[in-house]
Amino acid sequence: MPAKTTKATRGAKKAKKAKKLAVKKAAKKAVAKKSRATKTVKKHKGKRKAAKKSVKKAANKRVTKKPVEKTAWKISPENSQSVVEIDTWKKDNLKIEFLKVYRSGWIIVDQLPDLSGYNPDEGINIFEEFEFDEHQLHDGSQEETVFPNELPLEERERLLALSEAALVDEGWTLESVTRFSGPLLVEQV
Repeated sequence: MPAKTTKATRGAKKAKKAKKLAVKKAAKKAVAKKSRATKTVKKHKGKRKAAKKSVKKAANKRVTKKPVEKTAWKISPENSQSVVEIDTWKKDNLKIEFLKVYRSGWIIVDQLPDLSGYNPDEGINIFEEFEFDEHQLHDGSQEETVFPNELPLEERERLLALSEAALVDEGWTLESVTRFSGPLLVEQV
């Protein structure tokens, strides 16, 4: 089965934008502090403005909201080969499982996940438990196909040679699960 494609660069771009925004904010604060100090000095040297005009100008200034910094969290298994993608094909009472083990993988979520009920031995179905925009699976290292005992060897070989579309045409339905298992790392990005 082909691996799902991902967009890993989106997270890098978001991180780069956030860093640029932080640098711009720091530069604006430094300029603002400097300009306030020079304005104070100039006020004492030159004419003083009437109080009514300065209050009126301040009231007409546009109020800008500070942008809220968005935080994201990266979840990944701590141990290597703890990511398993399981494609289960079902037809009537028959079930064929295609298992693919990945060296590593991760997902990016926008809220700190509550993993208090997480069982490392059982793992977690990431597509069912989390809403995320980005994910990536690295280096599929093992593949295994599990057939029911009642399927003869010739039928197993024939089904393996079929494409996903051909399996659907024959009445098979697909359920996909990607599981992280073992201890998980949760990092703010």
